[in-house]
Amino acid sequence: MDQERPQHEKIRFRRDEITDLGTFPSACRVPPLGQASIGRGFRILSRLFAGLVAFVLLAAVLVYLVGASGIGSDRLRTEAETALEKLAGVDVNVAVGPARITLDGSSFIALQVSDVSLKTSDGKPMADAGRVRFGVRLFPLLWGDVRLTSARISDARIVVAAMPSGGDWTAGLRNADGLIDPEKLSAAVFGNINHALDAVREDSLRRIDLRNVEFVLPETGAIKLVKITDATVVQSGPGGMQFSSTADIDGRTATVAASASRDIAAHRVTALDASVDLADTGDMAAAAGKLGTVALKLTGSEGFGANASRLTAALSSTGSVLDLGTRGLLPADVDINATLVAGSNKIQVDRLLLKTGRSTFDFAGSIGPKPASGAVGEEPSYRYDLTSDGSSLAPSESPEPALTFLARIAGVYNTVSHKLVAEQIALRSAGSGEMLGTAAVAFVDGKVPGINLAFNIHDMQVSHVKQLWPWFSARNARLWVLANLFGGRVVDANLQFQVVPGRLGNGVPLSADEVFGRFQIEGSRFDTAGRIPPIRDAVGVVGFHGNDVDISLSSGTVYMPSGRTVAASNGTLTVKAANRPPVVGALDIDVDGEASAVAELASYEPINAMRHVGILPEDLSGSVTGHVKADIPLQSGVDSSKLDWLVSLDYSGMSLAKPFEGQIVTDADGSITVDPEKAVISAKALLNGIPAELDLVEPLRDDGPARSRKVALVLDDKIRAAAMPGLKPLLAGTVKVAIDKNGGGDQNVSADLTNARLDIPWAGWGKGAGVPANVTFVMTKSGDTTTLSDFDLDGKTFSVDGSIVLVNGALSSARFSKVTLNRGDDVAVSVKRSGKGYAVEISGNALDARSLIKQFTSDVDTATKTTGSDAISVSADVDRLTGFHDEQLSNLKLDYSAAGSRVNGLK
Repeated sequence: MDQERPQHEKIRFRRDEITDLGTFPSACRVPPLGQASIGRGFRILSRLFAGLVAFVLLAAVLVYLVGASGIGSDRLRTEAETALEKLAGVDVNVAVGPARITLDGSSFIALQVSDVSLKTSDGKPMADAGRVRFGVRLFPLLWGDVRLTSARISDARIVVAAMPSGGDWTAGLRNADGLIDPEKLSAAVFGNINHALDAVREDSLRRIDLRNVEFVLPETGAIKLVKITDATVVQSGPGGMQFSSTADIDGRTATVAASASRDIAAHRVTALDASVDLADTGDMAAAAGKLGTVALKLTGSEGFGANASRLTAALSSTGSVLDLGTRGLLPADVDINATLVAGSNKIQVDRLLLKTGRSTFDFAGSIGPKPASGAVGEEPSYRYDLTSDGSSLAPSESPEPALTFLARIAGVYNTVSHKLVAEQIALRSAGSGEMLGTAAVAFVDGKVPGINLAFNIHDMQVSHVKQLWPWFSARNARLWVLANLFGGRVVDANLQFQVVPGRLGNGVPLSADEVFGRFQIEGSRFDTAGRIPPIRDAVGVVGFHGNDVDISLSSGTVYMPSGRTVAASNGTLTVKAANRPPVVGALDIDVDGEASAVAELASYEPINAMRHVGILPEDLSGSVTGHVKADIPLQSGVDSSKLDWLVSLDYSGMSLAKPFEGQIVTDADGSITVDPEKAVISAKALLNGIPAELDLVEPLRDDGPARSRKVALVLDDKIRAAAMPGLKPLLAGTVKVAIDKNGGGDQNVSADLTNARLDIPWAGWGKGAGVPANVTFVMTKSGDTTTLSDFDLDGKTFSVDGSIVLVNGALSSARFSKVTLNRGDDVAVSVKRSGKGYAVEISGNALDARSLIKQFTSDVDTATKTTGSDAISVSADVDRLTGFHDEQLSNLKLDYSAAGSRVNGLK
């Protein structure tokens, strides 16, 4: 089939319809990935920026037009004054400088005034500010309506004392009894937060700033100046608020950060979180009390339905120092966690932790108003109850380890009488030890508080009681006990402290009626002073009244470093006026023990009674009882040479291992008394085996008494035969000889010869026992030679004066210047040992020769009985010789020699 082909048409294009082929996609280069979108974004931003610039230019024109329009300077000043009055919250006289409209970073348009001054109604300056700036809503302002959105105060000085006090701000927090009501406190906190949130709502001020604002506080207060470096209150979304501040409080940096939010529909604060940090002053060299770093954190939420409102506070302070005046500085760190739950009517103290030195006090409990009981005279009061299940106490002055204890403190604070009362104080330490007590602190304006304490302690370790002794009570007595009493237990004790307000620290020492206590101890150890060893296993009482301390000891034992022991009993240590230096105690104590142990005890400083006696403890044996009295220095720097002391000892069976002044002393019974001036010894002892009575005085100072040695020897025939065999022909019977040795080497000797028989064989004379006679002489020893000078034999009818020399206890020579053996005798006699015999020379005016005639005319045995077998020669030259029947010979010269019964010569 044939088809008809269509015919071609001719089409014409106008010039403007012809498109450049280079514009078609096929002729374009493919762009890099993403470049097309970037280009579009840049064009959009360029357009926005251009629009923003145009808007800013328009706003600037509008600000100028507003400033030049009917809203002029007067209108702006009026609006600024009104805003300042609202910020002040009271009626004030406001004076401001020029007011103008400026751009603002937060609200775009701001009303700024300079040189602001606020004064009270009576003209007193209240505040001055260099500049105050208010953010203003733009569009209402265009219609002549000034609405503020923010406020900023810069370079201001506010005098707090000039601001109206507004009455007692706590009045709304008190109940019917005038006590702070925890329920009202909780409601007030959340109420004020709600007010603050209302103040920064969207249709009101949304931001308040303070820059370089000073608050000048009254001079009478503890804080003088608060300088706000930077503070901001700002709205944080619907129902939210944030506050931050940096300030300087009297040289201490303080920072505050807080936030709060609420449920707008329920008008309830759902979250509160605030923290305050107060830095330390940084003055490490300050020698006074100070408040360290302080941190406070407060959280809470307002209750709804069954959930009660709740506030939680955490306060901590580190590096604080309490100035105790003369008692030094007390560092302390404090941590307090507390919770207030609406409806509980109390503040729950979750933790009260106080750390000072080595001590830690960890308590928990509650504080709140005490319900009225209706009792007559009852005061409105707060009650508190705090317990601790793990505190430790370790005063800085105490050498004891820390005391761990359980405690409960409960009481009230009376708001009318301003008295803090601890009605119950109970403390339990390890074991069965416990302390019960009461306390009260009375506060009076302008005075130091008055304090009343009363504690009773039962069956507690001494180390625990030492830790519990209050540092402000009887300080010097307390320090002595801390330093000198150790171990054992306190069977029973009481402590009372009673001072009225204004009494402490007035410079007058506390009296015995204001502070006193008594501690009954067992098994303790207390130190005395110097190098004197401590008394252990002590049973006694420690008591004090005011600044006087009295320690009584029933029994105890002194352990010497050598291992020796001394029993101590009936002792007292008395300290008068322990607050005034020098502090010296009076020790008065009985001792009992071995002689060596007691001597060692008396050898220690500050007594050292044995230093001049010359006897070492190890040289003594026997038993000793005695009494020690001494002034004991209880502080350093006391001159021991001016201290008084007295050691009185009674001993029995005491012996010296070494000779004492050349004499062997054994089996001594007697006493020794030693004081700073002298040592006095009185004893009955064996002196070289001879029974003797000793009375010795030894000076201990240059100005002391004269040195004295008085010895009374009791000599019988047996003792004389052993000690002085040469006297056997001359003396028979018991003789008591007294020896007195003074400062020199001589000894004054006296003897009672009444009970002895005295014979002079070569003179044919003798005195029988019972005839009174005494002999005295001065005895001087030099080696084996003993000289008896000033020899004086005296009887009723006879006397002999002269001197005698003994060698090795036997007669060596004698020279008697006057011899009267019978009435009428007047001769001098010289006796000298010659070989084994004696040579006797007699010369003088008269001699009664009857005793010689009788001796020579007697039988041989009788004649030789008294002369013995020793050879003797007699040479006589006498003017008158008298015999029997008054016969006399004149100018007699006689030479006679014999040996025993044999006469060798007579002419």
